[in-house]
Amino acid sequence: MAVSTLSRQTIDTDTAQRSVRYTFLVIGYGNELRGDDAVGAQVAKAVANWHLSEVKAIVTHQLLPELAVEIAKANYVIFVDACGEESCARNVQLTPMVMQRGKSPSVTLAHTHSAEGLLALTQKVYGFVPQAWLLQVPTESFGFGKQLSSIAHRGIDEAVQTIERFYLNYQVPYFVTFRSCMKSA
Repeated sequence: MAVSTLSRQTIDTDTAQRSVRYTFLVIGYGNELRGDDAVGAQVAKAVANWHLSEVKAIVTHQLLPELAVEIAKANYVIFVDACGEESCARNVQLTPMVMQRGKSPSVTLAHTHSAEGLLALTQKVYGFVPQAWLLQVPTESFGFGKQLSSIAHRGIDEAVQTIERFYLNYQVPYFVTFRSCMKSA
C-alpha cells in the first residue's frame, strides 16, 4: 500500500515539475579542470548571475540524459561548448540545431549524449523539442588545471554578449512592436 502511495506522489511531483517552464535554457558543459574546456561552464555561470526567472542556466561536466527533463521545459535552449578546431577560427559561433521533420529521431541509451542526441531524446520522451542552438567558444589549451587562455577569456565575454543579444531579441513581444506602431500613426 505504501508503495502505491509513494508512486502516486512521485508521479504528481514529476507532473508538477514539468509544469514549471522557462523561456530560455543555457547549458554550459565541459571539464573545468582541463583549461579552456571550462568555457561552457563559465558562460553558464555568468548567465546564471543575471538572476532572471525566465532564464535557467545549467553547468555540467558532460551532457547527460537527465537533462532532457530540463530541455522539455524550455522554449529555447542554447548549448555552450568549447571549440578548439580550425573551423571555430577566433570568433564565437552560434549555429541553429534543426531536427529533421518526418524522420524518427534515433535515441541510444548511453550515459552521455551529444547536444543532438539530447534533443532527439527529448523529442522521443516528451514529444516536444525547443528551438535549439549550439554556441561554440574558441579555445586553444586543454591542459590540466583551471587556467584559461586569453582566447578563451575573450570567447567567454563574446559568448555572454551573444546570449544577451539573443535573449533581448527573442524577448521583444509582438504586441509591443504593434503598439509602438499604433502610437506613431
